[in-house]
Amino acid sequence: MSQQITSPSAEVAAVLAAVEAFDWTTVSHAYGEATDLPEMLRALALDVAAGTDNAAGDLWGSICHQGTVYSASAAVVPFLARLAAAGAASKQCIWLLGAMAASDDTAPGAEEDVRDAVRAEVGRLLPFASHPDVDVRQATVHAIGQARTPDVLPTLRTVLERDSAELVRAEALIALVRCGAPGREALITAAQGDGADAVRLASVFAALDAGLPWNDRTREALLSVRDYTGISARMLGIDRAEPLSWVVGHLCDGEQGGQAARLLLDAAERDTADLRAVLWAARRAVEASRAATQLLRSLAVKHADDDDGRRLAEAMGLRPSRTPAFQLGEPTIAQALRMTEEPGIEELRELAAAPLPPYGQLTTRDIDRKLVAAQAVWERTNDPSLVLGAVTEVADRLSGRDRYSWWGYQCAAAARAAARLGPAAAPVEASVRSFLADPIALAAAATALVGAGCDVAVDEVAQRLAGQAGEYSEADTVTALATLAPLLSEASVRRWQEVIDQDRRLVRGGIQGSVIEADERFRAELRGALAGRYGR
Repeated sequence: MSQQITSPSAEVAAVLAAVEAFDWTTVSHAYGEATDLPEMLRALALDVAAGTDNAAGDLWGSICHQGTVYSASAAVVPFLARLAAAGAASKQCIWLLGAMAASDDTAPGAEEDVRDAVRAEVGRLLPFASHPDVDVRQATVHAIGQARTPDVLPTLRTVLERDSAELVRAEALIALVRCGAPGREALITAAQGDGADAVRLASVFAALDAGLPWNDRTREALLSVRDYTGISARMLGIDRAEPLSWVVGHLCDGEQGGQAARLLLDAAERDTADLRAVLWAARRAVEASRAATQLLRSLAVKHADDDDGRRLAEAMGLRPSRTPAFQLGEPTIAQALRMTEEPGIEELRELAAAPLPPYGQLTTRDIDRKLVAAQAVWERTNDPSLVLGAVTEVADRLSGRDRYSWWGYQCAAAARAAARLGPAAAPVEASVRSFLADPIALAAAATALVGAGCDVAVDEVAQRLAGQAGEYSEADTVTALATLAPLLSEASVRRWQEVIDQDRRLVRGGIQGSVIEADERFRAELRGALAGRYGR
């Protein structure tokens, strides 16, 4: 059980008084209004022993929830820095500052505020880079590196050259690159031959962060690290907990799937190989790169009887999956409307004609139900009026709202409903055109507009679709490309050929073991959509 400090120092008491004086109703965190932050900060400052970690965890859940930062996150920064400077839970305060500054996932109102706030407190943090506690030094180096300001470069260079702890030196190298240190390539090259495993691993991360070409020195630096997974787990920054998989993903994203495969084949032959990590990273490689899939066939065959190797072989189609993918059938109208019985035509008319709730009360289900009912009436009566009304109402409700991603699938459903009408969708041109701004609805909206005989900037739309191919509905993309194909310029056709033939997979997610099959099927459908224009 944690204990409470009943008489905090004058410095800590002054910070807590300032916390109480701040108007926390003006900012919000993951759970809404941030009026509970004073209590959390007091717990962090006054609890000792294990209690500080518990309090830091509670605070993390509110101000850096799943990596997202908020307006309250920026507001809390100076108080955390002042508490650390006053000696109250310094390690936890600095760790929280680094985690928030690292975030690129911001809620509205916090875009650059958090990193700017941490940058403003760097002066308070720099002395902790020479703290006697190695954990405090590591947290400090990570935090000031995430501030991404040249002001911290002299301190980071001193840490890299002189600190006795290899993890702290490793963090310093990564931070130097992140802060744009001059001569960073020389720093990385020197670190690749360092005697400390953690520093050599950091040299790999730093080289890729700096955009340096992948080469034999970088590959050898990674393979020379005896326990890269264990070391990475003790470094700060959750995106690299599985370093081999992270490196493979980085290479594949950069169209270097062949290099990723050769790295894995080499890693698998080392005496110190963590075969499970290699096979897991191989799964990532084959689901990201077509070239890697070809090169890693021998690895999958060799280890097909191991659990991880079997999963790799199943993903590559080299052996049947023990868990075949479950295929969902087309839902009935009743299922789509969540009704126990199939509705009659009059009930469908009522559902389709009922106005949507005001935006503040609107749910995705409200839109889905209206669109389903309206289309069911059209299918039975050939009367498009309710579909037209539904499409217009969806566009009106979402007009000017921060709808993208949250409402994108409903915008796409409305555009898809309009597309089914063909020329009869012309009266809702303005509504459908508004959906072109939404990347999720782009394909369906373009299909609807062309089908209705409306003017469309087909090459511009085709270029946007090519840039996001595979990210959203593959079926919508294929339909849109088939609709646009006769109208495309030769330059747009060539762009689509490049997309279809690229090494990086277009389909990047789905049911386990199905990505490769789904990706090749999607490419074949795109080739078909271009019809006689593919390969010309």
